Amino acid sequence: MTKATRIVGFIGIALLILGLIGWGLQLSGGLLAGSGMTDIFLWGLMIAMFAFMVGFGAGSQLIASLIYLTGREDLRPIARIGAACGLACVGGAGVAILADLGALRNILAMIIGLNLRSPLAWDMIAISIFIVLSIIQLVMMARDAASTKTWVLLAGVAAVVLQVVEGLLFSTQTAHSWWATPIMPIDFLAVAFVSGSALMLLIACVTKQPSASIAWLGRVCAIVIAIHLALALVDLGMLALENTPESAGVLSIIGENGLLYASELILPAAAMVILFSIGRKGEFTPCITAAILVVVGIFAHRLMLLYPAYNAPSLYLTLSGTDLVTGPYPISTGRYLDWDTTFALSTPYLPAGAEWLSALLPIGVAIVAAFIILWAMKKIAKAAA
Repeated sequence: MTKATRIVGFIGIALLILGLIGWGLQLSGGLLAGSGMTDIFLWGLMIAMFAFMVGFGAGSQLIASLIYLTGREDLRPIARIGAACGLACVGGAGVAILADLGALRNILAMIIGLNLRSPLAWDMIAISIFIVLSIIQLVMMARDAASTKTWVLLAGVAAVVLQVVEGLLFSTQTAHSWWATPIMPIDFLAVAFVSGSALMLLIACVTKQPSASIAWLGRVCAIVIAIHLALALVDLGMLALENTPESAGVLSIIGENGLLYASELILPAAAMVILFSIGRKGEFTPCITAAILVVVGIFAHRLMLLYPAYNAPSLYLTLSGTDLVTGPYPISTGRYLDWDTTFALSTPYLPAGAEWLSALLPIGVAIVAAFIILWAMKKIAKAAA
């Protein structure tokens, strides 16, 4: 184990401990009291972390499958790490959901009260299938079995399905104009490729893989960034051309969160430029810089799932007998106090300190889990030898 690998392991353990402390602080006073969420912001930072981790998990698996199916023998070690990270990140995403549930007994309600008409149920089923196929695939990889490519393909298909289902989970919520777009499922898949390729590029740089291998990962990352940005701009253009009160409301909210939205677009775009120019030969500094820019940009993308969706008005006042729209309905803030606003057109959301701390938990879990999975794979390989 190299010094850099040991450092990453220690960082993972530290994040895990800090995350548990943050979650404990939230549980001690109640999840709602220990967060910046309101009656309007029902989903907060931990759900953004869930989407963030699932994207990196599915994306890592997609890159691992791509490496195996294209016969890149030089990248087989990275493919194994990618497959391990895929399972670990999805496991971390599951921890984010459990932390968001509050009482762990609520897990039983997810199983006993399963509603197959709910997109949340589809998501749970897709994640479960992905986890099962990932475990089988990792065992086959460790044993270097003849059927490895088949299981890698099946795990890759499961990753695609998982991201499409994730996108459908949001796009079917027609009451939220920001989510209700047919591009969402396609872009979720593109973002997964962006996330996975950036993570594998980062790992390839840290583990000092050959320049040719890093350059290949960089090219893949740059190409999928271009696809993601094209989809994002097409979606933005569709909003602008729609010319309805709902689309105008969404565009207005985007403007209010301009810095976050700019980060979502500009940081990956800057990474793409770096990878297509000075990083095209696989040089360490530009490639690791590009990978970090992508990770930060994708985190901004996941946060942008919240703000426009919850603050864009969904109901508008119209004059009776006319098509004239006079303005949006105000929404209840749930605060029935003399000194606070009872109804408002929008509400702020800023995660509390304990919320930020607990958000480290799924990341720490994913890092530690990846180390454990890779250690187990070595044991299986030794036993099969």
